[in-house]
Amino acid sequence: MNPFTHRRPKTKRTFQALVAPALAWVSPAYCAPAPWSWTELWSDPGIDTLLLLLAALFWAVTHVWALLVVWAEARATRSAGTGIAAGKEKP
Repeated sequence: MNPFTHRRPKTKRTFQALVAPALAWVSPAYCAPAPWSWTELWSDPGIDTLLLLLAALFWAVTHVWALLVVWAEARATRSAGTGIAAGKEKP
């Protein structure tokens, strides 16, 4: 005999006591296939194009944002030797 089976915590016994009637109450209709499914939606021929366009849009936005941040940082830390002094930080 396994001693673990005889020393279950009370919370686990309570959970099992609540789950058993719930599973018995659920009818087999819940197992029937839905009238539509995500699998059918995502297997449409146009979804590949949509996902490709979304990925391209994400790539473009993130790269433009990164270039903008690098440009702003370079502009803010420009040395006075180039003829254009960096702006002073305002408190």
